[in-house]
Amino acid sequence: MLTATYRVVTPMFLGGADPTKEAELRLPSFKGALRFWWRAMMWGEIGDVAKLRQMEALLFGSTSEGQSRVLMRLSSPLTSTMRVDGEWKPSSWEQYTGYGIRDKGERCFIRGGHEWTVELNLRRCDAAQFDQVLHALKLVGLVGGLGSRSRKAWGSLTLVALDGAAWQRPSDQAAWRSAVDSLIVSSRSGEAPFTAFTNASRWEAGPVLASATVAQSWLGRRYQETVKGTEPKADRAQFGLPRQFAGSTAPRKERRGSPLMLHIHDCGNGKALPTALWLPSRFLADEPRIPGDGASARGFVQTLGSPAASSAR
Repeated sequence: MLTATYRVVTPMFLGGADPTKEAELRLPSFKGALRFWWRAMMWGEIGDVAKLRQMEALLFGSTSEGQSRVLMRLSSPLTSTMRVDGEWKPSSWEQYTGYGIRDKGERCFIRGGHEWTVELNLRRCDAAQFDQVLHALKLVGLVGGLGSRSRKAWGSLTLVALDGAAWQRPSDQAAWRSAVDSLIVSSRSGEAPFTAFTNASRWEAGPVLASATVAQSWLGRRYQETVKGTEPKADRAQFGLPRQFAGSTAPRKERRGSPLMLHIHDCGNGKALPTALWLPSRFLADEPRIPGDGASARGFVQTLGSPAASSAR
């Protein structure tokens, strides 16, 4: 039995039946995130889509394999009717990283600071499966999030406590890097067919900042500057699609999640770390190469931990 306690670090736009009336965090949303990061982590070890799909079905359940070996129970659904106070300015980092969140009227959100607990019964798992789920739980709490624009640091989660296994929440850059390093042990080369860790992946943390709000602003502004500074404009597709370029007659309408994932980590004592991951994979079915080879996004990650970044607070 494992009991994991997570903290919502940044505003989480995770809607229920009507997102304009209530935001709601339920177990299916967390299950989806856990499976996503399990796949991303396990690709480096397995490297075969068919085998990985079979292992996932056996562990998490399917119509062919039956009930999941991972039985979960959320302490209670987390709900909120809180709404954003005021409009985001069109040129602000909030609007840039949260594009589309508020297009259809006011959206409710779960504010940062809320904590919730999930219990996992893993008695049907073998030793290897137990470790896989444990590592995925930790990974969710180091780099994961839930809700709209979670890849842009909205709805970030931090694992603050773990009963049933060893865990200490990272409190600075070095501890965060070490924690992620310990979970991603594969150096599989080659192109992943979906968002996953390979030897081309990069992750880095910026300086410890005064609060999650300050850290999100710090990270969001630098992200906005990096994207706008990427030339030619066509290469900005490396940050995800669809994308409309100002003055362009050929907008990119394809859909593709960003290989660059932003996250805010709660260090405790009110402090927070801005972090980022670069997880390159096949870009599109008919366009496998990432525009611009992802140079701007990869550089963004690598400079987060530089002395210059730490001094520019």
